Amino acid sequence: MKMHRKQKFSGATTTVYTHRKPKRTKSLIEPVLVIQIARPMSHMGFQGARHMHPERLPTKQREKAVSLRLFDLEKETIENVQNLAETIKRLMIPSLNLKTVPDHLVDKLVNLEKLDLSHNSIPDGGLPDSMKVLENLVELNLTDNRLTRVPASLKKLKCLSRLDLSYNNIESLKGLEKARRVQILVVDHNKLSGVFKDISHMRKLEVFRCSHNNLRDIGTDVRQLKSLKDMDLSCNKIVVLPTDVFMLPKLDALNASHNKITKVSSFNVRVHNKHWVSEVDLSENNITNFPGHLLQMSMKLDLSKNQIKKLDMNAMKQLERNPDQDLYVDDNPLTFPPPDITGMRSILQYMHEARINATVYRGVKVVVLGSTKSGKTSLVQSLVDQQGRLVDSGTEINAGVEAYDMRIDYEEHKAEQGKYLQFSIWDFCGDPFYLYPHYMFLEQPSIAVLTFNMKQYSSNKFDEMIGSWFDWMIAKTNRLVVLLVGTHSDLVSETRLKQITNDVKARLDSFRQHHENLIKKRIAKIDAIPEIKATHSDQLIALKRLLSCTETLQIQTDLIVTSAKEYVGYDQLRSALDELANNKKLFPDVMTVVPTFWVEVQNYIEEKGNTMIVPIMKYDDFFDEITDKFGMKRMMKDITGYLHETGRVIWFANNPVLSQYVFLRPSWLFELLRHVYRHDQSTVLNYDTNDSFKSMGFSINRFERYKKMLLDEGIMESDMLRGILGHLLPLDDDSPFSMVETLLIDAFQVGYPIQRRKDNTYRYNVDPDEDGNFQVTKILMPWLRKVDESNECIEKWEKIQNRKKLVALLHFPKYMPPGLFEIVSVRCQKKKKNNLKYLAHWGGGVLAEHTEEVVLVRISYCQGSRGKGTNLKFEVRDNTKEDAYEDTPPSSMWTVLLPLLMEFEDVIKTYHGVLVERLMHCPRCEEASFIGEWLTPADTQTLETKQCDMCKEHVDPAYLVQPREKKRDQISMTFYFMFVPYICISGSDLSLLWRLLVESVVICLHV
Repeated sequence: MKMHRKQKFSGATTTVYTHRKPKRTKSLIEPVLVIQIARPMSHMGFQGARHMHPERLPTKQREKAVSLRLFDLEKETIENVQNLAETIKRLMIPSLNLKTVPDHLVDKLVNLEKLDLSHNSIPDGGLPDSMKVLENLVELNLTDNRLTRVPASLKKLKCLSRLDLSYNNIESLKGLEKARRVQILVVDHNKLSGVFKDISHMRKLEVFRCSHNNLRDIGTDVRQLKSLKDMDLSCNKIVVLPTDVFMLPKLDALNASHNKITKVSSFNVRVHNKHWVSEVDLSENNITNFPGHLLQMSMKLDLSKNQIKKLDMNAMKQLERNPDQDLYVDDNPLTFPPPDITGMRSILQYMHEARINATVYRGVKVVVLGSTKSGKTSLVQSLVDQQGRLVDSGTEINAGVEAYDMRIDYEEHKAEQGKYLQFSIWDFCGDPFYLYPHYMFLEQPSIAVLTFNMKQYSSNKFDEMIGSWFDWMIAKTNRLVVLLVGTHSDLVSETRLKQITNDVKARLDSFRQHHENLIKKRIAKIDAIPEIKATHSDQLIALKRLLSCTETLQIQTDLIVTSAKEYVGYDQLRSALDELANNKKLFPDVMTVVPTFWVEVQNYIEEKGNTMIVPIMKYDDFFDEITDKFGMKRMMKDITGYLHETGRVIWFANNPVLSQYVFLRPSWLFELLRHVYRHDQSTVLNYDTNDSFKSMGFSINRFERYKKMLLDEGIMESDMLRGILGHLLPLDDDSPFSMVETLLIDAFQVGYPIQRRKDNTYRYNVDPDEDGNFQVTKILMPWLRKVDESNECIEKWEKIQNRKKLVALLHFPKYMPPGLFEIVSVRCQKKKKNNLKYLAHWGGGVLAEHTEEVVLVRISYCQGSRGKGTNLKFEVRDNTKEDAYEDTPPSSMWTVLLPLLMEFEDVIKTYHGVLVERLMHCPRCEEASFIGEWLTPADTQTLETKQCDMCKEHVDPAYLVQPREKKRDQISMTFYFMFVPYICISGSDLSLLWRLLVESVVICLHV
């Protein structure tokens, strides 16, 4: 028996060697050395042992055996272990070729803290059930055994914090669900293909070793490991390194070398509280694009032995600013800088000179569209990386927009040598929920790549998978430059491919013909009118403008068939993008040389955006700063437009409100809106996984109450919004959040502030404070509000059904843009001039009262008659009391209705391809039988009556168009001059006053 005595605190050691049957000693304190030839059976350490020096002896201190290493498991050895059970804390039984652990060996070791069973032959089921008594076990080493799954007995080890399962044959980590205290987990050299879903509950995990396995993807579950500091994923089969890995708040070292990584996803590196990673090792992978964004967060970045050909000039400037950073790019097939430029100092010098002398060519933006699971993300990443990238549903973009850069170098053509075509590719999530928020990013000039899954395609799904996307694009831009791409060709036979190609082509021709006939039919109807008035003339112009879209409503090439799995069709797709971008009729500015001055502005803005917590500038401030530094005031709009069109900044020049801002980092804006608008908010909005809410002092009950309010009612608490945006904005500074909240409400018009009353009802109009500012506590977001109209509202509205009314109807015979009603409802509420006080707001409408006229207003949308098209209705009804002297006249109602219709007209201007019919209801038959002429009312204003085509009744024009301004002025002035001389009339002349009043009314009616 081999014993190793250690004094736990003083560091002194005493050693005793003995046989399996040791001679008894008078005291364990007295050092005894008995050496025999027989093999030792154990190695023991003592707590409280004294040094062997004679002057330290004797002592009355009692030693305690705390550490024990066994060299066999004979019966007598086990008995000796049991005798020491009360004090043993560390038990080591390595390299004994054990196949099972005896039940009675551990059943009494209740104080055991460390157990080493490494380098044995323990199979599944080789650990006894008695291990459940090891409630104090902190460390367990099972390395180099014959396990194929996690032992079931580990579920009982509640204090386990260090676990080593390396060098086994484990295929899954299921079984660790209750191991919530694990801080160190080692599973190297196993057969694991997926791990993060099974360990996502380990919130205290700090070190994770998982090298030499079969991992292919990481997935989003890794984001739950908020305490992780050191992660080794080397020597696996990982293809993509997701953003979530780099977003881990405490990550200090990442080793993902010796994998098959082809791309490191770009992401928004937050400026506030930036977390620096000490070391990122991505060596010996297949990375083709230089991940320059990692230089903004890593002190040491190893990219050696990859397939990188070009280093990004702008990203390399980070190394110039921070000389303490290290970058390794050895053994890459670099062409820029050339291979003969070696050493980081030489490379940086070369980059600096290259930036000065570089020629920059104007590129183009590409938007990638398609329904959910159409394979957009796989398509984009395969296109960018120039190799097959099969992205599963867990990795595919599932919210918002993702941005990529791609360029085509013209090195093969001598005449074009040195030139390149730059693409900024925006991948749009295909869930229908995003059809509204993504509308703002669909603009011309750009190329649209529309994808559809050929495996799922059938003739009756054409409208859903292709046709509806054409409607969506036409409504916004009225001009199309589209490449149609079929994906998943590897899952479809050659015969089926031909059938799909022919069917899609035929249905596209039918779609275009239907769109064209729909417009031509209305043009012919107007042409048949004997006398075309101003309203008809305006309609004719608008219809012919819509008809011009049919000239571009064609696919630019034949259907492009692709497979990300087999990397098929991507050469054809790249060639098609190249050919389209170089079409001077479509994109006259592409491939023109960008002036050096513009490039300097671009570099300056990029650097500035990377240092701003909120990378937004008001356009006036942007204008002043750039012109002060670079001059050239007259070219600022052109420069900003260039930066926007090429995806370097976002500037909504055609939006009157949003044009006041310039977004310096598009990825930041994408990230912001991705968290405000999410179709899967019920899943991703989680108290346990978002530390921002805990930092803000949220209780779980408060969080769940706010979340329920958001999901059920579409009402966002201001504090909830702040927590959602916690990773983008600092929680300890109110200014950035206040700025962003104001931007969302006023510029993006996501909603409007409301207040909750004491009776739990809502007040939809918030009054300003003494300083004129609005205190925002809750935001009603119409796009998220799906509640039904209340019975109280229905009764209130139906009660005045037979009163005087004005009804304007906007009929969309083919397509109503998503979010149109929501924007109009916000604008009508927020503008003071509209004088509306909302009483209710439900999923499909609002009910309001006017603050000056005694009327009720209802704005709603619904399906058109006979199920054709969609209607947006504005209705104003008299709401005077039944015993009132007179009701509200139509002229007063128009002062309410007209400003609301103008709000609609302002919004619809931003949709260049929408077919909309403006109509007015007949007050007699209540059918939408009159053309809405509020934009050109002059012809109808002069009429005494107008006949309804439905009921043939003659109708007062006051119910169809607003009264003329001149007429209203004449009426007012007539009353004024008739009444003023008699304000102080005596009582004896009342009869004269009455006669004058009657005469004045007659005059006004004549006018």
